[in-house]
Amino acid sequence: MLDPRRPTRRLAALALSVTLACACGGPLADARSEFDRGHYAAAKQALVDLGRAGRAGPTAERAQYALYCGLTHGALGDVGRARAWLREARSLADANPRALAKGDDERLRTALQTYDVGP
Repeated sequence: MLDPRRPTRRLAALALSVTLACACGGPLADARSEFDRGHYAAAKQALVDLGRAGRAGPTAERAQYALYCGLTHGALGDVGRARAWLREARSLADANPRALAKGDDERLRTALQTYDVGP
């Protein structure tokens, strides 16, 4: 016999997983949004707040975290830290070519040239 509550449970489980997925990407998405709006200090604070979580996730999240740390430090004039973060982003992207979305991959290439990041 079919359980009439089963579809409701499936929907609840789906809603919960979507909510958790959005919540996990939230802080990094917030940092990126602040950066895109030119609010570099707010972007830096969002990245600082993310802390270890930004460096401990899957490769794609770590690459994006490193990219936006580099871009943010560069925008704030800290070229030394920008280069270090951009090297890390490049290393992660080289190890996994799908780590960055196309737009972020282009941003990384441009930033590497802009900040003269060597090998």
